[in-house]
Amino acid sequence: MNEEAQRRRIHGCIEAAASLVCCTDIPLARFGEVGEVLSEVGHTEMINDLSTIRSNPSFAIRWTCLSLVAIREMVMAEGNRVPELAGFAVSGIARFQLVFGAPDGGALHGAQRVDNCLKAAWEHVEYLYQAFGTWDQPRTEEDIRAILGECEYQISGLERITNEANGINEVDWRISFLQYTMDEATHKLTRRLPGLVFTELKTSGPVPIREAFDFPLVGNTPITPQFMFPGQQLHGLFALGRGLRDIVEGRNSEEHKETLESLESIGKIPLPLRRLNHLMKRQLWRLQDLRDGGGFGFTMELFFLALRQLPSPSSSELKRVVCIGTFEDITSGWGNIRDSSGTQRVLLNLICDLVIPHRGVFSDFPYPEYIVDKLLEFVRTIVVGTGGSQTDIIEAVEELRDGPCIDKGLQNRVLNALDSSPNPAPNVQ
Repeated sequence: MNEEAQRRRIHGCIEAAASLVCCTDIPLARFGEVGEVLSEVGHTEMINDLSTIRSNPSFAIRWTCLSLVAIREMVMAEGNRVPELAGFAVSGIARFQLVFGAPDGGALHGAQRVDNCLKAAWEHVEYLYQAFGTWDQPRTEEDIRAILGECEYQISGLERITNEANGINEVDWRISFLQYTMDEATHKLTRRLPGLVFTELKTSGPVPIREAFDFPLVGNTPITPQFMFPGQQLHGLFALGRGLRDIVEGRNSEEHKETLESLESIGKIPLPLRRLNHLMKRQLWRLQDLRDGGGFGFTMELFFLALRQLPSPSSSELKRVVCIGTFEDITSGWGNIRDSSGTQRVLLNLICDLVIPHRGVFSDFPYPEYIVDKLLEFVRTIVVGTGGSQTDIIEAVEELRDGPCIDKGLQNRVLNALDSSPNPAPNVQ
């Protein structure tokens, strides 16, 4: 056969397998090891490119759904090191907080410490950027030093945070090791999915600020990677602080221009990317899910990220049937992960994003109602029905009741799903 005929045949094979796996009870294992083939096809066909998805939506939907089922099984497979390396990353976050490591409580404090460092560093940098007012105004070295002299508190603050973040490089290294292991276990199939973003750990020098925070936006919602490197982000901000100190004290004059250009570039970074909230804490939950829950929450996040990019073909019924079948496939076997606090928190975070605008990566998108219904039904079963952490559930309910919402009807449905009492939660008027 010629190349085009081969392409049509493999498309037909994948579409048939996806229909059988996602719409009937035929297990994916009947088709053998399909992950590597799906990854190769996804790479060749550039499935994660919007133009490809639009030109062949039916194939894009089936390939994506079959890939999600394959990823779920590969992450759960015995013998891979994903759970081990996820636990290694969790202990690294704990060591960032406590010298000799600690259980998950220490890891939570470590994650909060990283988030606080990132938030404080951005506040200082934004103040420094605003101090220069209009950037197209010509200034002498004396003018620049005078402006920076009025910002001693902010420059010193960046230097102080640099010291507080000592040891964060090891957190980055452990997360990078996990990302490499995940690529091996899934044949890089996760990288082929539409709607996902990836970043790499650079080993030579600080990464420029614009590059460290170069994430796409969907509306005003930043789409951040599943695996992030907080040290790499922080060191870009710290390097700016060191450069500004050099200007104030008249050192390394050959680097002054580059430092000021880096500060000026802050204005080109959209505000939502400067105000990212709780990234490390959410990443910790994802790591705990991979360690204890077989990557159940991780795969659910992949499903909802990919779903944002999948169009409705000429027959929207195709998308509905295949997506519901995929959801049921990747949520099967949940009884083995009912004790994973990380999985529970990932799911609670996801549904809070659905309700509260601009809250996180899953906010501000009209997901199909049939999938939202499935998610809420499942959350009621796994989070509430099995005696999940009441503290986490109460915090989620309080946030949902007190915060803004996209849709009152959706807000009430979510609150009812989280209510473990025999009577449903009262509607929010």
